Amino acid sequence: MKSYEWIQHRGKKILYMKIASQTIEELKERIDNIVPVVAKEPSKSILCICDVLNGKFNPEMTQMLKDFTRHNEPYMKMTVVLGVEGLRKIIFNAVLTSNKRQNMMMKKTKQEALDYLAGL
Repeated sequence: MKSYEWIQHRGKKILYMKIASQTIEELKERIDNIVPVVAKEPSKSILCICDVLNGKFNPEMTQMLKDFTRHNEPYMKMTVVLGVEGLRKIIFNAVLTSNKRQNMMMKKTKQEALDYLAGL
């Protein structure tokens, strides 16, 4: 699967990002593929699902995600993160705290995320 795809759901255009990675190199490649896509969009326009389900994380990867989140913030209307359980929840909260993001939340399933974003 590629790093991202645009999904139409209930008339809304939603960016689905598959960020879950097993290595630093894989995460870097995924981020490098997504950054220019995000940067092409108008400010505060993107409805986004960020899937981290089954991804591995270490301190370097966590920092990469913080930087990626900081880069994306001006473009995001709302981001829903999937796959945030256990230790990932601590990492997610650290990313939110460090970036002071108010437009980010967690959902359990892709369908739940799509329905939520389509309602905005």
